[in-house]
Amino acid sequence: MNTALSTQVHNVYPAQPVFVDNPNPVFDQSTQQYISSKIIRFVGDEYIRDVKNQKRSIEDFHKGLSKIGESDAKSLLYIKNYFQGRSWENISFDGDDYANQLIFHLKYCDNPLEEFNNLVRYKIDNILPETYLEWFKNDLRCSLFLAHLINHLMVHEAYKGRQELIQAVADFLRYNIYFFNNEYMGNLPHYSLVLQRYGDQRTASIETVKSVYLKNRTENFDWIDPKNDQMIDWSYKYLCGKGREYIILKGIFFPENTQEKYELILASLDVLSNVDDRSIGTKNKKGFSLRAYVLFSMEKAWRSQKQYAKERPSSENDSVKIYKPNIPKLEALMAYSGLTLKQMVNNSIEQMYDQLIANNSDTLGKDDASG
Repeated sequence: MNTALSTQVHNVYPAQPVFVDNPNPVFDQSTQQYISSKIIRFVGDEYIRDVKNQKRSIEDFHKGLSKIGESDAKSLLYIKNYFQGRSWENISFDGDDYANQLIFHLKYCDNPLEEFNNLVRYKIDNILPETYLEWFKNDLRCSLFLAHLINHLMVHEAYKGRQELIQAVADFLRYNIYFFNNEYMGNLPHYSLVLQRYGDQRTASIETVKSVYLKNRTENFDWIDPKNDQMIDWSYKYLCGKGREYIILKGIFFPENTQEKYELILASLDVLSNVDDRSIGTKNKKGFSLRAYVLFSMEKAWRSQKQYAKERPSSENDSVKIYKPNIPKLEALMAYSGLTLKQMVNNSIEQMYDQLIANNSDTLGKDDASG
């Protein structure tokens, strides 16, 4: 068994391709036809199986999409519209309709899985993750502040009530975070505490705004009663007064009730600078921040107005009646001077007496003496 096998073999045909025009075929013609038919059948079965698997995969894909969350479906649908240059179609639908619209679009794509993956990739790279929107979710005051930072981009919009405004701000940040990053600095208030954060360009700016705002917003407003309709209406009008005009988002946000008006008042105070300024203050005391001075003046005016209302003469007693056209003037004088109604009336009497009577009496007395 130690004899080596010869490398030359003479009793077999050399290997030849089976399905070519071989002059010395291995199989006879009938066998070749049988084998060819089997191979064609095999290839056909495999193709059909692939098609069936693909069809089953697409059906499962569409079925899975029908269960996608409203927020994710909305994001992908809005991205699709953006890709197609139809962002004007980014309107609000009922909850399930976002997924239905997305499925309808993908069903008519040549390659729905590839289209879906492209949308998801864009969402990952460009859309602000939901976790960064949580801090102002259901918080009207925070949302009003954020809206103020981009108010020039919302000037043609109108939002009635908290829900519309909060949703609009969340949608803008979710889908247009890069616009926000480029625009917010122009309206960021001059605050005493300024922070800078670094990181992912989608999240660094909104996290900076969050920290800066929460650390600098108004705190000393305990005297404002959110349940006092009269006080809230008065405060709103005061901040809208001529020469003040501090209420933000006028013509954009329309509060529906006292609580929303109260939060708008606080947000409007929040955007005022809390940095002390030597030029701001009363005649005798300077060095207020704009916010502190507005709060001080507003509280003083409210207390004077409240005192005036308490002491306001009625037509049912013998008190002096103030003519209606003079009431706003009297209120303004009381707010400016800090005097009560009684003090204001008595001071006016004393001044008029000194000017019209006392001085004339002195003059007459001197004339009589010289005569």
